[in-house]
Amino acid sequence: MIEKRCPMCGRYFTMILTDEELESYEAYMDGDGKIQDCLPNLNPMEREFLKTGYCPECQKMLFRSKYTSEKIYED
Repeated sequence: MIEKRCPMCGRYFTMILTDEELESYEAYMDGDGKIQDCLPNLNPMEREFLKTGYCPECQKMLFRSKYTSEKIYED
């Protein structure tokens, strides 16, 4: 599980990752490639959350994102 505070609205959100996804996320954080290459199975909203912490609602406002995620939930 990855917990982040949205820099726009200030609310806390958690994203559930599988063990394999968590390993890939850690590799991305260590600089082992682009997030879309390390985590191709996640949609752009999920990857943006991991990169920046922007929650789904704020991403919809900022980027007009049409994606959704059942992996990200508010704490």
